[in-house]
Amino acid sequence: MTDRLTSNEILAELRNALAEDGWLPALAKGAGPGPLSRETSLSDVREALAEYARTAALPAAVTLQLDRAAEAVADVRDLDDESAAYGMLGTALAYLVQARRASEAPTASA
Repeated sequence: MTDRLTSNEILAELRNALAEDGWLPALAKGAGPGPLSRETSLSDVREALAEYARTAALPAAVTLQLDRAAEAVADVRDLDDESAAYGMLGTALAYLVQARRASEAPTASA
């Protein structure tokens, strides 16, 4: 059986997508907030996802998923329950994976 990711590992995956060599800055080609540090705060991750979601240069299928990911990250801050927070981080990662898949779809070119 495969071990599930920890909250820190999920957050690292979110940060990696937004980092200088991450897929989101590469896809946006200079539009959006630009790359973030791999140590950036959860709040900065949420803000960057939300800003990419508003980037006109990205396909609508991608921005929809990024907006949902940003909302899920925002919900993490409001939760006191560690299990619920873990679930919302997982939800954010799932939306990010869907956004990446949408960006790779043949009809996703902007």
